Amino acid sequence: MKISPATKVGILTLISLVILTLGIMWLKGRAISAGERTEVRFHDVDGMRPGSAVQMMGIRIGQVEEVLPVITDDESYVTVKFVITEDDITIPQASTISIQQSGIIGEKFLEITPPQVQTALLPINHHIKTIINEKTPVELLVGNEYIPVGEIKNAEIVNIKTLTPIQQENIVTTYAYKIGYIVTKPGVIIPEDSIASLKTLSASNPNNKYVLRLTPPKDIIAQISANGKYTIVEPIRLKKFFDVQLESAIALQETNDKINSLLSEESIDDLKTILKNTKHLSKEATSTLSLATELLRSSKTEIDNISTLAQDLSGKMVVLADNINNIVGDPEVKNSLLSTTKSIQKSASSISEMLEDPTLKETLALVNNSAQDLSEITSYINNITQDQELKGKLDSTLVNLNDSLSKLSVTLDNVNSLNTEEKDNLKEILNDSSEISENLKLFSNKLNKRFLLFRLLF
Repeated sequence: MKISPATKVGILTLISLVILTLGIMWLKGRAISAGERTEVRFHDVDGMRPGSAVQMMGIRIGQVEEVLPVITDDESYVTVKFVITEDDITIPQASTISIQQSGIIGEKFLEITPPQVQTALLPINHHIKTIINEKTPVELLVGNEYIPVGEIKNAEIVNIKTLTPIQQENIVTTYAYKIGYIVTKPGVIIPEDSIASLKTLSASNPNNKYVLRLTPPKDIIAQISANGKYTIVEPIRLKKFFDVQLESAIALQETNDKINSLLSEESIDDLKTILKNTKHLSKEATSTLSLATELLRSSKTEIDNISTLAQDLSGKMVVLADNINNIVGDPEVKNSLLSTTKSIQKSASSISEMLEDPTLKETLALVNNSAQDLSEITSYINNITQDQELKGKLDSTLVNLNDSLSKLSVTLDNVNSLNTEEKDNLKEILNDSSEISENLKLFSNKLNKRFLLFRLLF
């Protein structure tokens, strides 16, 4: 069968259109495939373009179809759409997606890394005796609370000698749990040197008795970036990398300068002097320690005696304490003490009431005044009795009075023997002496009063 020229032209035109379409799609990075298409967000794609390869563990499995910047008032980012062209390949959840580069000046490509098994080491002590089961949850400290981020895949007990020297630094026991776990929560990156620990769960969860908790190192706060089903790792630009290296070099230079300044000749001489003084001080301390040891050895007997006396004193104090406790614990003594206390309180209350009585206050005031008057009288009498001249006159007066009374008695006897005429004459004499008698009576009264005071005082 002969093909007409028109048919040939039509076939060539159709083939050219297909080739042109395929070429345009290839240039734009679009693949003719019904594979899985995925969209992720980056804040920086570092020059990656449509058509770039998509790799998983170093194998090309698709290509980038579209790189589209999105700028909004709240947030700006770049949307990267790619397609998986290989059959039977599915991206696992929580896989890490990053932008890599082939060599120093090679093309950019999208690298997909499935969740990797990470290792946590945990010392074995007497609190942990049960083998950790698979599917045990893993939690990470984010902020102030622990959140679930993954699960344990395997756990085994190993000798720390099989670990690397760096791993052995944080293990102080002979054996340790070597726990393998994976992160199943997207957006989670476990900080390096995180501290692992086991937390016992409640009895309501019989399948998993423990939970593995990861605590970031000090001053490091773990963060979770919610960005779909995958964990996005932003690229580091070469300039930023060099800036970090430059800052590190400057810091290292400053450290070297400080070390050099500390290790100057003057500082070295000072260190030598310090070491020499330290050596001398060590010798002195050794000598002093030897003397102290000798002193303790020579005073051993005295120290033993003091120790024995101290023990005896302690025993006596214990006996005394027991006796005091027995006395205090005796109900009769206790009741007596309580009764005495109550009586004292009652007496104190009564005295307080008496002292508050106005009549008693007035009586006390009068007694006080009387005491003052008596004090004055006593002082006056003491002054009189101390006057020798007055005392002599009183003695002489008393002697004369006694003589007069004796003579008067004799006179009365004589009067009784007189006749009438003589009695009349005597009456006249008595009448004449009346005034003298009155005066003598007054004088006698005064003397009686003074004698009364003397009797009261003496």
